[in-house]
Amino acid sequence: MFCVFLNVRYSNPKLMHVGHQYVASNFDPSTLNGLVAVDAYHISPDKGLGIFTFNNQSNLEKHIPSLKDFFKDYEDRFSCKASIETGIVNEELDYKAEK
Repeated sequence: MFCVFLNVRYSNPKLMHVGHQYVASNFDPSTLNGLVAVDAYHISPDKGLGIFTFNNQSNLEKHIPSLKDFFKDYEDRFSCKASIETGIVNEELDYKAEK
């Protein structure tokens, strides 16, 4: 699996919740072909992390420009800095508990 890591740092921590509501209402993950999962985390009061997991590198690379465009607008709306990095899931260390 191939991942996009979106790190967001807010200048005003009170805007994180409002920003997450905005993404939930305005970001449509179904438009990203090959997207397997999206996970979002609150790391600290002013820092969030989003992980977008794709089924292959081609789909990841195809959608990076649209993710960058969406989150550039997000930076302007919510007084934050968003950075995007990519990576690969380490299958040897990947663990999911059985349900």
